[in-house]
Amino acid sequence: MAERGSVRRPSVLSRFRLASIAVIVGVGLVGVVFYSMVNSYFLGTIISRTLGPYTDHLAEYGFTSPDPEIWRRMAARHQVTILVEPAHGEPTAFDDLGEPLPVTTPALGGPIQAVRTGEDGTRVTFYWNLLFFRESHLPLLGGLVLMVVAVVGSALWFLQRQLKPLMKLHDGVDALTRGDFEVRVPVVRDDEIGRVAEAFNVMAGRVGEMIDDRERLLADVSHELRSPITRMKVALELMPEGDKRDALARDLKEMENLIAVLLEREALRSRAGRLDREEVALDALAGEVAVAFAEEGPGVELVSDKAVRIHADPAMLKLLIQNLVDNAVKFSRPDSQPVAITLESEEDRVVLRVADDGIGIPAGSEERLLEPFVKLDPARGHAAGYGLGLNLCQRIVQLHGGTIRLLPREPRGTEAIVTLNRRQRAA
Repeated sequence: MAERGSVRRPSVLSRFRLASIAVIVGVGLVGVVFYSMVNSYFLGTIISRTLGPYTDHLAEYGFTSPDPEIWRRMAARHQVTILVEPAHGEPTAFDDLGEPLPVTTPALGGPIQAVRTGEDGTRVTFYWNLLFFRESHLPLLGGLVLMVVAVVGSALWFLQRQLKPLMKLHDGVDALTRGDFEVRVPVVRDDEIGRVAEAFNVMAGRVGEMIDDRERLLADVSHELRSPITRMKVALELMPEGDKRDALARDLKEMENLIAVLLEREALRSRAGRLDREEVALDALAGEVAVAFAEEGPGVELVSDKAVRIHADPAMLKLLIQNLVDNAVKFSRPDSQPVAITLESEEDRVVLRVADDGIGIPAGSEERLLEPFVKLDPARGHAAGYGLGLNLCQRIVQLHGGTIRLLPREPRGTEAIVTLNRRQRAA
């Protein structure tokens, strides 16, 4: 049986979130590239074609008066650094705030500059701050990004709200796979998703009724068979000893064991969702089972010696280990090695392994062996048992929200692997 949940795949909503983030990042990159192109080519071309006439006009206005104050006011108003070098006299400089600057300051350098010379020989250099023009477009870019984030975020919120019933349906399917046929999902909308929820509720109800009818029939038949078996046992005591009496006693014993297993299986199903969960020392339970089967067949060994604790139903876990070990011992060979019980403890889960050196199982039959009343080829030694032990194990594991797998071993034998979460959630 393949482990469900071993690889956690992203949900639909998480994919929508990733797609939304990708859209926002993509639009942001496109905006940055577009803004860079506008700045580097279109805006640069526009500024270069208008800056010359604009500078001519400012220079012509400044040359109308020999007073340096006019250049200071011009620098502050138009946010341009100006260096004035009269034909006769000391040079003066003003920054883009209109404050005086030393004529030797590095701030007077720059690639964007225009030089104009008046009729009297006065030379004026304008140092234009092109970044100022470009920064004026940053609010536009920021508004574009905010608009994209708002649109994509609103779409994500709407999709998440529309798909929320699917999450409820997913929880219902999970509960159904754990054997809870009483689960129902809420029908909140009259659309395709709502109709799927209604169909799921109908299906769960019908499947639950079918399972109840089948289990009730098995339980009733098993219970009713006990009375004639009891009478047959009484009659058996009156029979003379001999081979016929021994054969009949074996048949009655086998029937009685089968009825006990069927009743145990029905009792297990009736406890679904009502397990007595508590802190359990799994290593102690495995040790008790190993001691109980020490004299059976090839014997049983508990390989792990470290403490392993889990939150689960102790009676059910002990029954699980007993059935796995009993199955391994039952199908061992006379020359088989002892059955090995191994416990592996991880941060959030526990792995139980029961490995035997027996006749093994054919490839491709692992899933079928977990079904009820399935027995393999008697010619290969699979005639023992009733075909219910592994199905009981699967039910116990499912009630605890875990997984069970059967794997063939090399060169022979079978290994049962049970994976359980340390903290169990209610079924």
